[in-house]
Amino acid sequence: MDYFITIVFVFQAWVIISIVLLVLELFDGSAIFFLPLSVSGFLVGGYLFALDNNFFGPALALDKWYELVMLWAFLGLLISLLLAKVWKNSSDTDKDINKY
Repeated sequence: MDYFITIVFVFQAWVIISIVLLVLELFDGSAIFFLPLSVSGFLVGGYLFALDNNFFGPALALDKWYELVMLWAFLGLLISLLLAKVWKNSSDTDKDINKY
């Protein structure tokens, strides 16, 4: 468990996880599950990179592993909802006469 806790706070691990999820998205193609988790993984990795380079103050630091995982899941859900809303609006504007 200590190894897992150490890995969660390394931004390179989040980038690797995001790339793996992005490759899985290429095989799946649904853009509902893997793509939002991949993008949120990149965002969490960017957040950790910014913390390592002191772009944020210590008040914005998440110091528990479950806080980072919850941030990842929340961002994934938020991105998934935004993608669904954008795709729903773009499909309504299609004026194909062959669409029944």
